[in-house]
Amino acid sequence: MITSYGAVAALALAAFATGARAQAAKVDVDEHRTTPVGHRYIHGTLGDADFQMALPDTWNGKLLIGARGFSGDENASGEFKTTGLRKGYAYALSDQGWARATIINETEDKYYESKRRIHQLTAHTKAVVHDYYGAFATRTFMVGGSNGGHNTKMMVEEYPGDYDGGLAGYGITSHLEWMGSNTRFLRNYDVFGSRINDIIAARTANPNWDPVTQPLSPPLTAAQIQALLNVYNMPAWVGGLDFNVGRVPGSEYRWNYSSLLGYSHDSVAKMDRFYDPNGDGVVTDDEIKLWDPHLSPPPVANDLRRFDNTGNLKRPIIIGHGSHDPTVSPGETYVYERLVRARLGSKARDFLAVYWFPRMGHGGAEYDASIGAQLDALEAWVTWHQTGGRAGSRPPDVLMGLYPRDP
Repeated sequence: MITSYGAVAALALAAFATGARAQAAKVDVDEHRTTPVGHRYIHGTLGDADFQMALPDTWNGKLLIGARGFSGDENASGEFKTTGLRKGYAYALSDQGWARATIINETEDKYYESKRRIHQLTAHTKAVVHDYYGAFATRTFMVGGSNGGHNTKMMVEEYPGDYDGGLAGYGITSHLEWMGSNTRFLRNYDVFGSRINDIIAARTANPNWDPVTQPLSPPLTAAQIQALLNVYNMPAWVGGLDFNVGRVPGSEYRWNYSSLLGYSHDSVAKMDRFYDPNGDGVVTDDEIKLWDPHLSPPPVANDLRRFDNTGNLKRPIIIGHGSHDPTVSPGETYVYERLVRARLGSKARDFLAVYWFPRMGHGGAEYDASIGAQLDALEAWVTWHQTGGRAGSRPPDVLMGLYPRDP
């Protein structure tokens, strides 16, 4: 059953704005919903970004700001919203002012505007929460997976005064290296793709299978072997650190060619306006597969590098990542750990906790089932920070008794 709060409440909300960063919103839905728990649901537009907000009837005094996945919108909240509401958190999420499927044709839309739109949403939601409950949220956490995990790291790094911590699931660390790894994957996969079922079978039979010394029947060609090795090992760098952004041996059964082609088609066409190998005004999929961001003109690389996470944490973050993630290489999280250590030295473990989910792909049921435990761990960790260690605790060495914390 849904009960409307009515137009008067919607207009009042639209007009409500406090503080220099708070924005007035255009609200098109303001009603009461009962699933997964009773809450006030608000939907509208803030700037050029559509957003949703959920204010539980039984509020725990805290707030989650969501960041969506690369292909999502303001409705792509996933389990973060469901678990959060059940635990009493208010929740908000926006589409960040762009959609992957249309960003090529929308000249005003930019990937990088996500930072500004999330920040606007945070300020606006804090104001609405105060207006509705009569109190400010005592804690605000960023949460999200995939692109949302990347955004969570970005926002907590850059706005420690606005967020008390974050859950950053399986996210990118370098947008440039991620985009480049996708086109590298595609052009190499084209070489060995006809044998992928044989490769999966060999790896399933022997997790330590070596394509160089243990030939298939019939054998892979030299070119196919090299292309496969090129997918396993993709040298990359971020923040002055070298790392491997390749796909993990053993994850072959999860490799998704069509998804990475879709990501690459949209992103390359949007990010590199100079790229047109034969100058005919049309960039084909075959041309996109050849794109290498390291060969792009400086304006392109500079724009992409603005997305790089820095590891400069002043608030704690918990990361969960699947060891067989085919979309965002586990290498992206490994190098983020190194960035944090490079920035914080011996204090790194006080601000970053990484948990690996064995054989999990790009998110999944295992990750969703862990969000409640991650929130509990983050709450205790923030308390530990705020009390100087007199209360609360550091994150557990083993999350839910299943997932060991990375050293």
